[in-house]
Amino acid sequence: MRFTIRLCRALASLALIYLTFFTLTLMTTGCVNQQQQEKQNENLKDRAKAHTELGAAYLQQKKYEIALEEFTLASNVDASFASAYNGLGLVNAALGKDAAAELNFKKSIQLDPANSEAHNNYGSFLCARNRADESIVEFLTALKNPLYATPATAYTNAGICALRKKDSVSAENYLQRALAIEPLSQVAAYQLATIQFKRNDALAAKKTLQNIMLGQTGPEILWLAIQIERSLGAADAEASYALELRFKYPDSEQTKLLQGRK
Repeated sequence: MRFTIRLCRALASLALIYLTFFTLTLMTTGCVNQQQQEKQNENLKDRAKAHTELGAAYLQQKKYEIALEEFTLASNVDASFASAYNGLGLVNAALGKDAAAELNFKKSIQLDPANSEAHNNYGSFLCARNRADESIVEFLTALKNPLYATPATAYTNAGICALRKKDSVSAENYLQRALAIEPLSQVAAYQLATIQFKRNDALAAKKTLQNIMLGQTGPEILWLAIQIERSLGAADAEASYALELRFKYPDSEQTKLLQGRK
């Protein structure tokens, strides 16, 4: 009888040891599997990121076919990688495939609602298609992210699109905000100075342009500066900008306008 009891106790102890070992084995296996899954997911994201960066480089070079291939590969490698769809949207927009581009931008935003670049790019897409109200919503949404690296870009784009709907008051406000962040933004300064000059405020327009005139400027900016100085009766400044325009951009439309006036 005692032998039977001892045997039962021994068997029970062995069973407990086995159960504990089995449980620990399951836990260890589960941890290993989880680590392997996390490593695999990380590898997929790295691969998707690499293809996306390649796609962006080809897009910048306007090699749209290769860019499209790289962004597509990125989305196939990791279907949750939002930047890949943002890239697809940019390529398809450049190719005139508007329906596909819009789906791509929306997918990117759905996957990463805080992605300011995607909101800004989608806003630019909408603005270029005369959907101004929708586009400004996207630009302002991009600006809600405090980590957005280039808020001046979104403000500038909002200003340009506000001009498309002939809302010069909002446009001026957005452009002033852009310049407050990035005082040397030529695009924002040119657009704001144009608004001011058109409302016969040449002094304000001159002040807006003064920072960017110290650097390399394009023919559009030089032509606007010439008109501003002319309206202010500043003959020397006008002549200086006119000389610069003719010397740097002899074949530009603005130089032709200048020579035509002569």
